[in-house]
Amino acid sequence: MLPPQSSPQCQLYHGNRLANLFGLTRIFVILHLQNLTQMEKLEKASTKWWFFVILLTAQSVLLPIVSRNFDSKNIQQMVYTTLSHAPQGHLGELNILFQSLSLLLFVLLFVFKNKIKTLFNGYVALSYFAFAFIQNIAVTERYGFSVVTVNLVMFLLVAYVWVRETINPKNHYDFGNLRWKYAWMIAFALFAYLCPFTSQGTFDGNPLHFFYKNSVTAFCLTTPAFLTILTLNIPKINIVTYRITAIIGTIMGIYNMFNFLNPHTVYVGIMHIPLLTISLYCTILSYRLPSHK
Repeated sequence: MLPPQSSPQCQLYHGNRLANLFGLTRIFVILHLQNLTQMEKLEKASTKWWFFVILLTAQSVLLPIVSRNFDSKNIQQMVYTTLSHAPQGHLGELNILFQSLSLLLFVLLFVFKNKIKTLFNGYVALSYFAFAFIQNIAVTERYGFSVVTVNLVMFLLVAYVWVRETINPKNHYDFGNLRWKYAWMIAFALFAYLCPFTSQGTFDGNPLHFFYKNSVTAFCLTTPAFLTILTLNIPKINIVTYRITAIIGTIMGIYNMFNFLNPHTVYVGIMHIPLLTISLYCTILSYRLPSHK
């Protein structure tokens, strides 16, 4: 029998669950990956069955953190409240700056290609660090300080592989793999990036309104673009960065398909179709590419 959720014993119980999970993870890494570099370890781990077991287990073990009113029977409400009150949705006039800088970096990448690879890799790494904190942490009246822990951990994992790519770059942005068969990816990525919906769910096709939205500060709306860019540069890419980004993108895409069950959030589900389809496609493709060297 478990202790009451509000008791210190319960907090200890959940802490032990986390400790056991990360302890097992560390043992697996040590036993299987002793003589490899960090990225080689991660690449090798991502082909093991236990890697996916850990990812799946984390979805239920890494519960939200709240400073008050924790209720294990109301996890969904805690997550929704945190996400809806996170800073990312309340950036105001700063959105113009972030949207403009992001668009500028994409244009520079297409013009100067590999000459700005370090700048672009660093921008992506910084973006994922920002996504982790500005989308998954909030202070609300009901729950106080709250964190969607599993999202935070997954986003930071993606940020980590992009930091490693920035330090030791493997991506070569010459767009030598630009083919018609990837046209659907480009279209889907642009759809998510431009985000042609208002916050109320009505369609907004005015491209100038892009600068007043907050799509570039959202994991789910920019990841399709990042994955598409990497796909257009295969095979000269960092397979580990590509695979981990795609796997986490797939998980987030699946979560957001539940928005179709609510008639008021159908448009949110539509906006996440690019994330799910592109991430799933890239995940599968990453296992068909030559190993990371």
